[in-house]
Amino acid sequence: MKRTLLFYCFLGSIFYVNGQSYFGFRDDNYAGIQGALFNPSSIVDSKYKADVTVFSVSATGQNDLYGVNFAEALGAGYDFETQGGKNIKTNNRGNFNVDILGPSFMMNITPRHSIALFTRVRSITSLVNVNGTLIDELNQDTDASNSFSITGGNPNGVSNSWAEIGAGYGTILLDDDRHFIKGGITLKYLMAGTNGYINGNNLSVTFNKNDSDPALSEYYSTGTLRTSASYDYENGQDPKFDASSAGLGIDIGFTYEYRTNCHTCEGNRYKFKTAVAVTDIGRLNYKNAIENTYDLTGSVTQDDIDNAGDIFEFFDTNYTKTSSGKGVKANLPTALHTNFDWNINNKFYLNLSGDFGLVNAEKINATAIANSVTFTPRYEIRQFSFYIPVTWMEYSGTQIGTGFRVGPLFIGSGSLVSNLFSNNSKACNLYVGLKLPIYQNYN
Repeated sequence: MKRTLLFYCFLGSIFYVNGQSYFGFRDDNYAGIQGALFNPSSIVDSKYKADVTVFSVSATGQNDLYGVNFAEALGAGYDFETQGGKNIKTNNRGNFNVDILGPSFMMNITPRHSIALFTRVRSITSLVNVNGTLIDELNQDTDASNSFSITGGNPNGVSNSWAEIGAGYGTILLDDDRHFIKGGITLKYLMAGTNGYINGNNLSVTFNKNDSDPALSEYYSTGTLRTSASYDYENGQDPKFDASSAGLGIDIGFTYEYRTNCHTCEGNRYKFKTAVAVTDIGRLNYKNAIENTYDLTGSVTQDDIDNAGDIFEFFDTNYTKTSSGKGVKANLPTALHTNFDWNINNKFYLNLSGDFGLVNAEKINATAIANSVTFTPRYEIRQFSFYIPVTWMEYSGTQIGTGFRVGPLFIGSGSLVSNLFSNNSKACNLYVGLKLPIYQNYN
């Protein structure tokens, strides 16, 4: 049997939430409200009189430990343990991100001013500084494993989810023939969802296998573990969104366009544009979070692990609690976004964008994104776009995806091509959305 509970106690998840989503599509001049999530200045002087999003969802997962052949994994008989690739290090990392956009809209109120309103739910889970050898050992069946002694180091895992209501405003700052500048700001009301973290200090685990009775196999550990959960698990409370634990967030961004087609409304006026934004400035206050610190010096058996109801009961039963408190603060995944878009002609574009985390992922309860750079060739007209994003991701390397927009529907992936043809994919991204666009009177 697998050591499931111990695996999650020490490691949380090998995935982490990433602040990147909508690869390729978000740089489309017809991205609408999805583009505003990365730079609020995009809502003004847009291709839409109004853009109403019915829904959209994007999910991204990546890690630098395990690689998978997705084409084979989707078939029968794929053995992850034996056929999956491994890149074991002392500081393996990973992330997983889900970003759901609910009913939202943006519109021009005058030719120089635009507004936006959106509803959004986000979830981020991350893990850094984890000994990959320990993950690999704890993820095996007890019957098939051997005794081991491993220094686990200082792993840091965070999970954070929240809902937000955003109100955005954009305006034209300069319109002087060839030079055009616009700016935007979004204010966000944040409703806390669930937050939890595991932070280890000088962890080590020794496993002594009992060949005659694997259930009596023993784990001896040392070090300390600091944990927190935003709900009162000690009294049986289930995780839920908490309107009393709220916060505020801010996005701000600017766009510069060099225009060579200044005196017409046909097509895009710019030859190239460059943009910069800082998003997710702010934090959440989890007033009801329970925080405990445990001394992990001691031993447990496989049977102790199998009979524990949950990880918190496991810690309380088997280890000494050295401190306890209530209430924690969690930052938003503050990030810098850059963008350069070259209009080769009215239909073909080359785009280079970057997402850079401004939060140290090694801090306790720190929600942070992994850095990435994306190069995207794009074909774009009013009713249709097609793009091929090529992205370097900090944790998982280079990924190649594709996507398209047809009228109100857009579907894509930042990793689909890599997932289909690579034997060692370490990332997966998918997104889909439906909107009701009301176009300007020009193409």
